[in-house]
Amino acid sequence: MKVHEVPGKLEVHWDGSAKAIVDVWSSYNISLEEFRNAVLIDGLEIAKKRGAIAWIVDSSNASGNFSKEIHSFIESDVFPSFAENGIEYFITIKPDNPGLTSMTVDNYASKVGPAGIQLVEADNVEIAKDWLKSQL
Repeated sequence: MKVHEVPGKLEVHWDGSAKAIVDVWSSYNISLEEFRNAVLIDGLEIAKKRGAIAWIVDSSNASGNFSKEIHSFIESDVFPSFAENGIEYFITIKPDNPGLTSMTVDNYASKVGPAGIQLVEADNVEIAKDWLKSQL
């Protein structure tokens, strides 16, 4: 179920069977306001209401790179908010093409541990969902 969209950049979905929010990125060239609305407002609200345990980030087809402002926001606000609201797992789907997008995923993921969230990497979203279902 799609819960938010930033056209041409991001779709945010809810998967009840895996109890997960799934972010499908097509471009990391997004403003802080767009990011905040997608992740901390719409995405986290659904996660809280539905009892999400995980956040899956699919960057397999993404391009670009987050701004330094967004990287700072992820560290200072996003991961602490995830942890406070029951997100136990942060699952990354690595991009097929290395480069700046891969660096964004690595930077994003590096902030997880200090927030008390377990980092998991998967080859694709379906494998991530199957793994989550085995944790329930």
